[in-house]
Amino acid sequence: MPSEACQLKLITEGIKDTYELLKGKNKELKIIYLADRWFDNCKIMKYIEELGETYCIRIKSRLTFYIHNYGEIAGYTKDVKPKEKEEQYFERVTIVKHRYDTKMAVSKKEGHEEAIYVLTNGKVEEGIKNYSYRFGSIECMFKNQKTNGFRLESTKMKNIQSFKTMFGIMCIALLWLIIIGVEYTVKEGKQGNRVKIRIYKKKNENKRIISLFSTGLIYFNLCFNSNRVPKIRCNFILYEI
Repeated sequence: MPSEACQLKLITEGIKDTYELLKGKNKELKIIYLADRWFDNCKIMKYIEELGETYCIRIKSRLTFYIHNYGEIAGYTKDVKPKEKEEQYFERVTIVKHRYDTKMAVSKKEGHEEAIYVLTNGKVEEGIKNYSYRFGSIECMFKNQKTNGFRLESTKMKNIQSFKTMFGIMCIALLWLIIIGVEYTVKEGKQGNRVKIRIYKKKNENKRIISLFSTGLIYFNLCFNSNRVPKIRCNFILYEI
C-alpha cells in the first residue's frame, strides 16, 4: 500500500491548488512541474497536460517504452546508452504499459556514473535544463525544511490539519529567514563589529560557504539569544543579488 503522501488524489490536488494560485494572478503565466523518479505516473503527466502546462519528470531505469524512428523497443530506460558530453533528444516515445506518448531527453555529465532520463511534453531540447532547476532551488528548500533547518522529518504530528498549519507557518518562516540572509549579505560590513558571519570562502571572493537561508538563520539566532546585536527589522526590501 502506498503511503498517504504518495496517493494520486493528493498529488493532483496539490497540482490543482498551485495551478489555481499562480494562474489566478497571471493567466499568461507558464508553469513547469518538476518531479523526481517517484512520480513517473502517466496519470499525473496527463493531468498536467490537460491543464495546458509542462512537466519534466525524471524516470526510473526500468520503465519500458518504444522510441519511434529508433527502430526497436528499448526494453528499459537503461537500454538507451547515453553519450558523454552530449544530450540526446527523442521527439516521440510511447510508454508501453499506458500507451502514452511523450518526449524524452537523455544526459550524462562527465564524471557522473548515472545518466538522467527526463520525460517532458514541452520542448525536448529544454527538458534537462528545466529539470536541473530542482537542484538549485527545490532541493535546497527541502534541505532547509529538514536537516539543514526546521527538521520537519522529526515531527511526531499525526493530525493532517495540524500538520498543514505547521507547514504553512514553516514556509513563511523559511522565506523570512532568506530575506534576513539577503539583507545581511547586501549590508555586510555595515553592521559594525557586533555581528560577523563568514559567508564567503575567501575575502573579496564571491563564493559562498553558507546559503542565504543559513545566513538568515544564524543571524536570527544571534539576535534571539543576545541583546547586543541589532534588532531584526520586518520591513525588508527584498534585494536581487
